[in-house]
Amino acid sequence: MPFEAWHLRYLELQPSQAAHATHLTQQHGEALVVAGPAFTAFVGMEVIACAGVMEIWPGRAQVWSLLSWRMPTYYRDVHRAVKKFLRGYTVRRLECVVDPRHAEAVRWAKHLGFTYESTMPGYTPLGDTQAMYVRF
Repeated sequence: MPFEAWHLRYLELQPSQAAHATHLTQQHGEALVVAGPAFTAFVGMEVIACAGVMEIWPGRAQVWSLLSWRMPTYYRDVHRAVKKFLRGYTVRRLECVVDPRHAEAVRWAKHLGFTYESTMPGYTPLGDTQAMYVRF
């Protein structure tokens, strides 16, 4: 279903993203709503994943995803839905920022057709290094 800011309150983040939970405020959720197309995957009343695209300027956008600790159980379904969305989303440069320490995230970016571009030290609010993956 289309992403709404309140969905963040019901998302129990996977361990690799848990440190960022304090930044997932209602205000942040509202910013994601207007940033570009976004969706939420539910299983019953449980939020499994929130993901979307932040349109930075014409021709450039960045994907984002916030995933539940239960995501591995539903990975195939969510992956298929994301892949289908990305096939229909055309932009000159599509970016994906990934924690390089999280092998599953790196693998997922590659399975979605992104290729490694650069390492970005101090990128997150906590100062963590991230990796930039892109699709053209």
